[in-house]
Amino acid sequence: MDPKMPSSSPNKVFDQLVDAKTVESPDRQRSWDLAPPSAASLSPNKSISNYRAEERPLSLLSPNDKLFSHVEKAENHPLGVPATMRNEQGQQQRTQSQHHPPTPTSATAMQDTVERIVNAVENREALSRESALANGTASQQQILEVTHGGPFTSTELSQLALLCTFGFSSSSSKITGGANQYNDQSSSQWAAVDRDLLASLTPLLRAHVTSAMRVDLVGEGLEVIAKTVKAESSPEKTSRPVITIHQWMMQVAKYSGPNAAPLGSLGDSKLEPGAGFHRLQILLCGLEASNILLSIMSSPGIDRRVVEDDTLEACVTLIKNHIQKHLIPALSNTGHVGVSIAISGNGSGEEEVERTPKSKKSRSVSPNRGVVAKSLKAVYSPILSTVGEFGTMIERADAFVASNEMDDSLLFTLSGAALSTLTIDASPLVRTDAASLASIIQVSSMDLIAAIFRRYPRHRSIIIEDIFPLMLKIPTSKKSLRTFLVKKSAASSSSGDVAKGPPTSNVDDHDYIQLICALTLLLIQSCVVMPSQDDDEKMQVAEDSNDSWALKDDHSGLQGCVAVCNQFTSQMLQRCARKGEEGGASEFRPILSNLIDDLLLVRHLPEYPAAGMLLLYLSHRLGSDLLRASSAAKNQVEATYLATAMDAFGKITAAVAGSLQRNRENPFKLPESMNLCAPSPEPTEEINRCFCGRGNLDTFMIDCDRCHSWHHGSCVGITKDTVPDIWLCDDCTLQTTVVEQAKVFARGNRDSDSLTSTDHNHVLRQLLLSYLSWTAQASHSHIAHHAREFLIASWVKQLESSEESLGSFDLGLVRNYAISQWTLPTPQPNQQRPRAHLTHDGNQRIMTSLVASSELCVSFNRLLGVILRLMGDKSASLRKLSVKAILQVVNIDPALMTQPTVRKEVSRCFHDESISVREAAVSLVGDYIMQSPNLAAAFHAPILERVVDKGISVRKRAVRIFRDVLLSNPTYEGRVTACHAMMQRAADRKEDDGVRDLIHETFHTLWFNSKAFDMGSIGSPVKSGQLGTKAELYCREVSAQMVEVVRVSGSNEVLSTLVKGLLFGFAEGDKDKKNVERKKRQEDSHRQCKLLVKALIELLLSFEDTRDHKEDDGKQLVAILATLGVFAQNFPELVVPHVDTLVPYLKGDNGVKRYEAAVVSQVSSMISGASSHFSSGELNRLTSGELPNDLVNICYKFPSEAVTSAVEALAKLANHPDAASDSIQEKKLLKLATQFYSYLLKTKDVTNDFSSMKKSVRDNVRRALAALGSICRFYECKGTADDHTLDSSAFVIETDVAKLQLANLSNAAFALFLQYLSKEDESTKCLALRAMNGVFISRPRVLLVAEQMGIITNVIEEETPPSVQIESLRCWRDILISEEKRIDSGAAKAKMEAQKNVTLSKRIGGDQDGDSTISGSVLTKHSERLYALTLSKDEKVRHMIIDLIGHLLRQGLINPMETVPHLLAVQGDVKCPSTRALALKLLQTEGEKRPDMLRQRICAGIKQAYHFQRNVYSGSGSTNVTALIAKSDGPKEGWETIFDAVIKESAIRNKKAQRQGLLKGIISLFEKDPDVKSSNAEQLPMLAFASEILGNLPYTSLSDPLFIIYHSSCIAALDGQGVLTQFAELLGGDVCDPNSEEDDIEKLSKEGKFDATQLGLEAKGAEFGQLCVEAARILPLLKLKQFLRKAYNISEARVTSYVPSEKELIHEKGISISDCPPYSFTMISILDADGSIIWTNAVKIYSSFRTMMRDAEADDVHIDPEPTKSPKRTAKRKRDQVEESPKVSPE
Repeated sequence: MDPKMPSSSPNKVFDQLVDAKTVESPDRQRSWDLAPPSAASLSPNKSISNYRAEERPLSLLSPNDKLFSHVEKAENHPLGVPATMRNEQGQQQRTQSQHHPPTPTSATAMQDTVERIVNAVENREALSRESALANGTASQQQILEVTHGGPFTSTELSQLALLCTFGFSSSSSKITGGANQYNDQSSSQWAAVDRDLLASLTPLLRAHVTSAMRVDLVGEGLEVIAKTVKAESSPEKTSRPVITIHQWMMQVAKYSGPNAAPLGSLGDSKLEPGAGFHRLQILLCGLEASNILLSIMSSPGIDRRVVEDDTLEACVTLIKNHIQKHLIPALSNTGHVGVSIAISGNGSGEEEVERTPKSKKSRSVSPNRGVVAKSLKAVYSPILSTVGEFGTMIERADAFVASNEMDDSLLFTLSGAALSTLTIDASPLVRTDAASLASIIQVSSMDLIAAIFRRYPRHRSIIIEDIFPLMLKIPTSKKSLRTFLVKKSAASSSSGDVAKGPPTSNVDDHDYIQLICALTLLLIQSCVVMPSQDDDEKMQVAEDSNDSWALKDDHSGLQGCVAVCNQFTSQMLQRCARKGEEGGASEFRPILSNLIDDLLLVRHLPEYPAAGMLLLYLSHRLGSDLLRASSAAKNQVEATYLATAMDAFGKITAAVAGSLQRNRENPFKLPESMNLCAPSPEPTEEINRCFCGRGNLDTFMIDCDRCHSWHHGSCVGITKDTVPDIWLCDDCTLQTTVVEQAKVFARGNRDSDSLTSTDHNHVLRQLLLSYLSWTAQASHSHIAHHAREFLIASWVKQLESSEESLGSFDLGLVRNYAISQWTLPTPQPNQQRPRAHLTHDGNQRIMTSLVASSELCVSFNRLLGVILRLMGDKSASLRKLSVKAILQVVNIDPALMTQPTVRKEVSRCFHDESISVREAAVSLVGDYIMQSPNLAAAFHAPILERVVDKGISVRKRAVRIFRDVLLSNPTYEGRVTACHAMMQRAADRKEDDGVRDLIHETFHTLWFNSKAFDMGSIGSPVKSGQLGTKAELYCREVSAQMVEVVRVSGSNEVLSTLVKGLLFGFAEGDKDKKNVERKKRQEDSHRQCKLLVKALIELLLSFEDTRDHKEDDGKQLVAILATLGVFAQNFPELVVPHVDTLVPYLKGDNGVKRYEAAVVSQVSSMISGASSHFSSGELNRLTSGELPNDLVNICYKFPSEAVTSAVEALAKLANHPDAASDSIQEKKLLKLATQFYSYLLKTKDVTNDFSSMKKSVRDNVRRALAALGSICRFYECKGTADDHTLDSSAFVIETDVAKLQLANLSNAAFALFLQYLSKEDESTKCLALRAMNGVFISRPRVLLVAEQMGIITNVIEEETPPSVQIESLRCWRDILISEEKRIDSGAAKAKMEAQKNVTLSKRIGGDQDGDSTISGSVLTKHSERLYALTLSKDEKVRHMIIDLIGHLLRQGLINPMETVPHLLAVQGDVKCPSTRALALKLLQTEGEKRPDMLRQRICAGIKQAYHFQRNVYSGSGSTNVTALIAKSDGPKEGWETIFDAVIKESAIRNKKAQRQGLLKGIISLFEKDPDVKSSNAEQLPMLAFASEILGNLPYTSLSDPLFIIYHSSCIAALDGQGVLTQFAELLGGDVCDPNSEEDDIEKLSKEGKFDATQLGLEAKGAEFGQLCVEAARILPLLKLKQFLRKAYNISEARVTSYVPSEKELIHEKGISISDCPPYSFTMISILDADGSIIWTNAVKIYSSFRTMMRDAEADDVHIDPEPTKSPKRTAKRKRDQVEESPKVSPE
């Protein structure tokens, strides 16, 4: 020390101390760059140093161990500190002993050491005072107070700390129930120190603690950074000296850089270079002093008076400050969060560091945030070097709490600080081992909280309440959510990714849970107390207990645990159940879900037995909440909480089901008798029974000395050097232990030697207790210690509730023995494991067995019963959630679906009224079927019904189930009906695109799977009569499935549509979103068609070889040919190689009488399609054979459908390009035409009514007309074409049959058909029209001739019979379809190009277009008559005209704006659902094309619908026109409007503007036309019809009813008041007072005494009647307002505050109408047919109008009293006040 040191200011003192090297020796200097710190500053005799690392099993290393003294080199060691570090520690201790006095070994030596140190301090203080008085210089003591914060040097503090390592009785000693002899002797040495000496020591130590309390390294560092940032960012150069954060933290005081200045010139000693280092020294000395004080205070025998209360408070405050100011910011890298560095612009150079309040979502927005965060790392690193010292401090605080009473305020401060450590989100940016350091602090803090929790029962409630706000602050990121290390358990395999730990962890035998879960379990387990021994003691304990947590009737010691579980469960679920965002409910719900995941993960671990108890209480409370919600009113329980609660309840139930299933499938095979069987003789060969399942690896294995099975040494934890003399495997250990324990604890008066499962459980618990005892002794773990106590108490509780007769054990003896093990035995040196020791796998099996018999698992039936009960609840949301919950359970244990109660509830849910419930039920069964495919048939029918469900999601799920079933089992019995149902859904025009695409994808995968074909692309040669390759075998199976589908459906139409779509694309519903996938499917499908056709031919041949020639064989034959015809339509060239196989079927002698016509028709169609692909040689070969004759014979033998197909085939053969002009087929065709023409010519004049002729004559006429019409249709005359103008005179009957040729056949036949069209009988007329239609299709210009002749008008006029009208409409449809096909296929263009007389301009214009427009132009001319046919009283006519209109709309031949009202009118065809459905499809299509059309044409549609019902149903017995039709919605029956389906299927439903436009259009019907003087009375019933539509439309948003009410109020206010005024003017003020309640007319009408003459109103009848008509126009709106308000529960305040332009409110969407009768209004007639007034009805209208107008005024002008203040949030209160404020309805 320099004796000339000047004195004065603290800055001068600082200048002197920064260069002082003599304060402490260099080897004692601290630096955060050197790790680890000196051994003296740590605790070398901490709990972890009491045993060697090699003596501990690796699986026991976890954060629960006390590793605080060795953290500085713990990088990348998540399980603890390597043994090498402990070796380094020992070397440091040996080095230290060379510089310091030897360790004291007696109380006297300790006394001497303490006295020497205290005296040294006192001497320095005396010298300091003398020096100050002599020359005013700073003394060494003053320098110490500045650099170390107190009177002690670092060496002195280290010596005192070294005394504590021998004088501190660690908490691990208390865990074991008594420390070893050394600790017992040394723990009382502090008490042996002189009391006065300790009284002098503690104030000196407190001075260091007090100084450290004022240190804030992070805050002070921010000030330094602020100055640096200001200097760097300032545009003006300044001479003021600045330092960096690194210079501030320098160990040696040195200034460098620009603007150099002498040390101390900054004016603040805290901001000088090196000041940060000295502040760190003060902090370190304070921590060490606090450690010493806590060691003294926690030592037994110490007189508390030697330590002042302020000392303890200072230590607690230091703990709190160090956690919150240093450790949390340093580990989480959050010191810069919420900090803003403000630089003043006034030129003063002042900098401000502002801290904004931190929140979970707030972040600093300072532009210098990155600089601050990076600079603060220089401060974080030295802070983290204090973790070891701080961990020791927490341990000693733990010991102090366990042995001393503390003030409540200090307890709450200490517990709050400890709890705050759980919010640490370790950042690897600070240190790579930040997570390990954080774990050390958090685990020690949890132990401290548990100690407080155990010691102070009165504060448990407060601590638990403090935990919940903390939950909202814990890290939520995936890597930081679960950081607490636990072992893997039996539940880990089913927990998925729940317990994924930090990404740096590569340990496979461990899982991770949340710290909050571990803390909760630790707190519950810490509350257990020792069970009472006997009855007298029980009574005494019950009487003496002052603990409010205790249960007086429970003496097992679990009273406190139960109380904690109850409070925690109640508090957690109450917070989750709050509505909206109140109290952070939305954040607590995921916390609850994560908590349950963690509890389910650890409930199979022996260290956490409280998990089962907490899950039990959670399940009870969740079940109660769910059942309570079942009976609660709607919206009383938060829907989100119900979803969370049901999900959590389902998780728990599923986990319990899994535990029971595992125990059921892998039960313990324990002895059932006390007589143990003899050991097995040594086998002749080695048997590997290791539980790992691996084989005999090249590794060390050990043999069981009893059963002689071999096990891997690594699996059982034995090495070559540790092989015991006798070793038994787990099974043998269990066998022998059970028998040994049974002999000890068996009752003396037992009747037999049998053992029950109850007896086995006692033994299993004892084995588990032995394992926990060994773990607690070996690891000194609080968790293991509390777990074994909890296990004992649980065992005692189970014994108290058990019956003696359930087993052979003496329960009293077992109980006493269990309690006797409460105190953990003192561990002995080199203590070995107990003899009855099991492997980790054995302990897991024990836990599985015990968990399966736990109270939670025993309550499984109750848990399942709650879910099943809720599946039948009246709430749809609860039913849906419960089905999802049962799905979780069944996924774990599919065997539950075999229980009758479960299957009954699931089957009921299949027909639930809610779509979401049905979807959940289908998903449940689908998952079950996939786990048990053999049971798919049991649920086939219910799932098949769901394919046609009205819910899109339900249909999708059902289709996916069938797809999965068919892919996994191609031979599934129900495949035919399933495929048929799916194909029907895909062909339905109304089907959703998503469902249709899914079905198409399913069939593409099933029938056109390219991978299946590629597998057999290179196969063996095909043998004769067999399919060789795998692809061919696959095709054969597919073809068989297709045939079966066609057979069931009875037609190939649906299959044809599907295959055509897969091959060429779907014309309807083909959206762009999946074009790529569809094109890929088309390419794949096209390649497989050839093999499929081949497979079908093989199937046909195989059928012929194996058929029994039964009548039913025809159905199968038709199905095969129809399936083959599907591919022939799309790829006719594929049939050409197989024509010879098909031609024989044309002879009609196939042995299937009922199906012969269908057979020849199918084959004829295939020949017709393939004919264009015949080569010249193939054509000559076929036509020179029997083919032409067979086709001709078909025309004579079979019905008209077969005749048409045969004629088409013969005509196509005749028109073949390679056919000669006089070919056989053409001759046959001409001969056939001549014969039928001759017959028709001969019989045309026989009669005018063929219905009176014989059946044979009628059949021949039918056949002749069909054949001749088909010939005219399908035969094309070469080189001829109709002129643009045809003369009707050219169509003359040719009487000379010899002159008849195919070229002139069409004209002559048309003339002949006209003769038969004029016949009287309807049947002949229809046949003639059908034959004539063949001419129209082949020669479209003949339609113009028919129009000139009046044929078109005649067949569709009103007097024409309905059957003729239907046939004419069908003919028109066929013409349109034929023209469309002709143009799309290119046949029209080819025909035009083949004609030589067509000019170039016509070729460019497209002659086929000219022909195609003829039919459209003719029909357009008759559009008015076509629309009129929609009002036909014949429902078949109405259906046919809607079908025709659909084709006209698709081809653009009629105006959609004119058509839509008529389609809307057909929605009122309540007696013909098929017609309504067809019109709905057309409306849906037009709505997609023109979304505004429905809104624009709704008024015309309503009018047309009203007239439709009046005209169509006028004479059918219907009384009134109605807009309502009955509907069936599941088990419920109700009503809907005729336009409901239109609204639901259109896009207008989801667009507010379009909805309001639609509603405004309907309401406009009630407005008075300004151009008309008075309303028409005939329109009143139509207005009542419109009001029914408005009242019953399916509204989903409250804005729609409000919109109607608003505009109804406007009309009533404008027109209604005017009508009232006119009534008063007409009747006079004495009779009608507009302001009175009831006038005379109303009173007389109510009494039934009204007399117009008496009141003098007869002369005013006309005027009064017209005013009643005006009132009747408004009356439906007034009644509609009342109905809507009541049906949708709309308040007056909401009505008056509504504005049409306002945005839709979220909570007003998704509304539903209340259970009330539908709205209806019957309009009574006011005027009779002559226009005279009906006084009785008019007065009723008058009275009703006045009454409802008065009610409307009272509702619209309603003033509420002053609203009371709501206790809810301010925003909500303001909104309520706005809604309740008085307003007037629009006028």
